[in-house]
Amino acid sequence: MKKMCLFLLVAAAGVWAGMSNAFGCTGFVAGKDATADGFRIIARTEDLSGAHNKTFKVYPHQKNRKPVQFTDSIGFKIELPKESYRYTAICDAEQSEGIYDEVGFNEYGVAMSATVSASPGKAAEAADPLVENGLSEASMTTVVLPYITTAREGVERIAKIVDTYGSAEGNILFIADDKESWYMEIYTGHQYAAVKVPDDMYAVVPNCFLLGYVDTTSKDVIASKDLINLPKSKGFYKEVDGKFHAGLTYGEEMSDYNRVRLWGGQNKLSPSAKVAYDTKLFSLWRKADKKIALEDVMELQRYRYEDTDKNANLPENAGVRAIGTPTSMECHIIQMKDTLPKAVGGVMWMAMANAEHSVYLPFYGNITDTYAAYKVDNKMYTPDSFYWLMRTINVFSALNRDMYGKNVRSYWKAYEQKLIKEQKGKDAEIARLYTKKGESAAAKYATKLGNDQAADVFEKAQKIYPELVGFAAQNEGRTPKKAFEPSVAKEK
Repeated sequence: MKKMCLFLLVAAAGVWAGMSNAFGCTGFVAGKDATADGFRIIARTEDLSGAHNKTFKVYPHQKNRKPVQFTDSIGFKIELPKESYRYTAICDAEQSEGIYDEVGFNEYGVAMSATVSASPGKAAEAADPLVENGLSEASMTTVVLPYITTAREGVERIAKIVDTYGSAEGNILFIADDKESWYMEIYTGHQYAAVKVPDDMYAVVPNCFLLGYVDTTSKDVIASKDLINLPKSKGFYKEVDGKFHAGLTYGEEMSDYNRVRLWGGQNKLSPSAKVAYDTKLFSLWRKADKKIALEDVMELQRYRYEDTDKNANLPENAGVRAIGTPTSMECHIIQMKDTLPKAVGGVMWMAMANAEHSVYLPFYGNITDTYAAYKVDNKMYTPDSFYWLMRTINVFSALNRDMYGKNVRSYWKAYEQKLIKEQKGKDAEIARLYTKKGESAAAKYATKLGNDQAADVFEKAQKIYPELVGFAAQNEGRTPKKAFEPSVAKEK
């Protein structure tokens, strides 16, 4: 018993790993002609800590008698409109440092994922300092998504806020609706640029600015008025092939922390490009060798460069920053589906904790509630929390990926494949209900579907966890004769 307790304490320490050694997230976007099913994608892994409970909830539509005065944890203050639209969000359970409504849909079918953190270069920040109590990731989705009806409106609202109040951080974000997707970089206190995502391209987005030439006269660009004039006047303006380059002008020098994710992600999706690790200037936009399937993005968010000499699972590569990292608190992939009613928007595939040994579940944009285990807001471990259950399964699976984690991952992958195959029929049903019976009937169907799927996975995960812990404890200090296999894998 004493050995068992000690083993559990040591393993549980892995739950708290990465509390202070991670910065930011990894984003991904793809245009409709770049994907296998023709649906645009915005996606991101939210990375910070190996022990940071996230909750998934729905904020209702609200009408107040007067505008709302909003103040966040860093002192950012703004007057919000009297009416706010319903929206879904994955937010922090413990909000002393901010709400962090990281991603969601609103009732107009607009989706937003914010943010991927990035830092300006020293010259850029000196010329236009970040504003201590300006707009930050902690509040961005909260003060934008409930107040917009299109993706362009979202970008314009952020631009106006940054113009007026300034930005507290360098950030990258994605906003999409039924017609278009936008990619936005906020560089310094008041400088930013946003562009439409090209239809035939994708982008892997680590924690650095990558946007190249920005045509500020184009209707497909929204940029700060001094985006180009400021660096010219202050001496940090940079060009590539005779044209202004936003990322080089405003960003830091490329670090290995970011370089490895660009190199790994671009070579995974565009192997024929043979992108060199020491590439001097990475392109933001790339064409994939083949159409990108939903499963490809799921695997990208789990990717640890296993097929390269940077394999992050090897002891000698312990310092390599993988895309699939244990510091992910949740991972999401949003498919914008123009085949669905605008109010539905699309589907968010969400995996709680790090995706490597977790499972992606689909949620329509018009849900009105979420499963109870998603709303448990304990800061410390509790078994009735979806986040904490999936996080601890990940910890024990990663102790020995071959013997503990392999069959957990393969089980969840098979579960995902089943959901993906069923999704087309569910899309047809929600569209039929919306047309024949109205918005309320479609929302009721979507909500029940999401809750039922979550309940089924939670029940299965509750079986996997104690079996996995017991197997790991029994095999402490020795190599198991065969790999762990969850009992649910044998159920029909």
